[in-house]
Formats: sequence, structure tokens, C-alpha cells
Amino acid sequence: MDDKLQYLRNNGVEVDNAIVNMVDVDTYNEILNDFYDSIDGEMKNIDNYKNMGDMPNYAILVHAMKSNARSFGFMETGEVCYNHEMASKANDINYVNEHYNELIESVNKMKEIITNYKSM
Repeated sequence: MDDKLQYLRNNGVEVDNAIVNMVDVDTYNEILNDFYDSIDGEMKNIDNYKNMGDMPNYAILVHAMKSNARSFGFMETGEVCYNHEMASKANDINYVNEHYNELIESVNKMKEIITNYKSM
């Protein structure tokens, strides 16, 4: 287990605080699996709201993604989501569209790290 956790640390994941907040590593892993399984569906919904220009609902979903990412120690993804949340709450569709690839790349990087972690 230490090698798996070190893998997360080496990839910039603040896993130690996340585990403390979730009581133990088993709980962390269990909830992480649920989050991982939900990412693709959530990103599809985020994409749909972006494409419709529905910034209020977009803000709700990127807020949730931000909170989840931070809960598991993915602070970088959390920050990207936070920027999208603030922009969408300000109805700044231009920011959302101009920086959308950054959001996609960050979430995909997080997913890749989780995929590798789970396969160890």
C-alpha cells in the first residue's frame, strides 16, 4: 500500500490529508472508486451544460467536481474547476469556452492517475 500512496504523492496528490479526512485508506479507496466511476458521466453533463450556455447548472457541476477532486487530494484539478466555477457564476461564457480544454486535460490527468493507482 505504501508504494501505491507514494505513487499518488509523486504525482502531486495530497493523499495524506485526504486519507485523514476520510478516516482511513480503505475508506479513501472505496469512495475514490465511486468518484472514479462517476467522472465520465459528470464530464458529459458538464460538456452538455457548456454547449447549451447554461452557466448556472455548469457552475453547480464544476463546483461538485472541484469539491470531489480536492477531497481526494487532487488540488490542481480542484483549482482548475474552481476557476471555471467562478467564471460560470459570473456568466463568463468566454472564459469557460477559452479554458475548457484546460478543464478536460486536468480531469483526464486526474483520471489517468486514479486508473494507474487502482491497477497497482
